[in-house]
Amino acid sequence: MKSSNSIKTNIIWHRRIGLSVFLLLIFLAISGFALNHSPALKLNKISLSSSWLLSWYGLEKPLIKGFKLDDKWLYEDGSNLLYADKQAVATCSAPLLSVAKSSNTLYALCAETLHLLTESGQLLESFSQLDGLPNDVRAISAVDKSLYLITDSAVLEFNPESLALKPVSGIDPASLNAITDQLAVPESLEQELENSGPSISLETVILDLHSGRFFGQFGVLVIDIVGLLICILSISGLLAWINRLRQIKQ
Repeated sequence: MKSSNSIKTNIIWHRRIGLSVFLLLIFLAISGFALNHSPALKLNKISLSSSWLLSWYGLEKPLIKGFKLDDKWLYEDGSNLLYADKQAVATCSAPLLSVAKSSNTLYALCAETLHLLTESGQLLESFSQLDGLPNDVRAISAVDKSLYLITDSAVLEFNPESLALKPVSGIDPASLNAITDQLAVPESLEQELENSGPSISLETVILDLHSGRFFGQFGVLVIDIVGLLICILSISGLLAWINRLRQIKQ
C-alpha cells in the first residue's frame, strides 16, 4: 500500500514539475538552438537600439544636436561622421564646434577639420591641422564674403580658394556672431540614424535571456531553480519508468 502511494505521489509531482517548467524548457531549447547556430543565423550582426533596451542595459542613446543653416541641418551623429540633413558627407572628429555660410558655400568646423560644402551639402574641400588649421579654433563666422576663424588668442581670415590663413586685428570676436549653440535635430533626422550610437546585438540579448542574466541575479536564480527541477524531473521520470516495469513483471 505504501509503495502504491509513493508511486502515485511520484507521478503527481512529476506532472506538476513538468507543467511548471514546460514553457521555460521550450524557450531554453529554442534559444539554445539559436545560440548554437548563431554564426549561420548572423545573430551577432543584428543590432538592436530601441530606447527601452538600451536603458535596460544601462546605456543611453545620445541626444543628437547640430546646427541649422537656412533649410539645411549640419550635425555629427556620435560616430565621427558629419551629416548634411540625411546624408553623411565627411568624417568629423567630435565635437562639431561651429558652422557658417558664405555666398554659396557652407562651412562646418569639427575638432580637427574645417569642411567646405556646397549649398546642397556636397563636400568641396577639407582643411585639417595638417594643412595649417590651428588646433585651438573654437568658432567660425562668415561676414560678407570673408570667413573668420576665431581662436583663443586671435582672429584669422580664411581664404577658401587658396586655403590660406592670415591674422587680422581690430576685430572683436564677439562682434562676429559665430554660430556655436547647437539645437536638437528633428525627429525625422534621428530616425534615419537608428544604427548610430550604442546598440546591443541580438546574440547578446538571446544569450542573456537564455542564462537569466537579462533579469539580473533574480533571473540567474530562476534558471538555477529550473535546472534543479529538470534534474528532479529526470529522476522522478526514471523512478516512474522503473515502477512501471516492476508492475509489468508482477
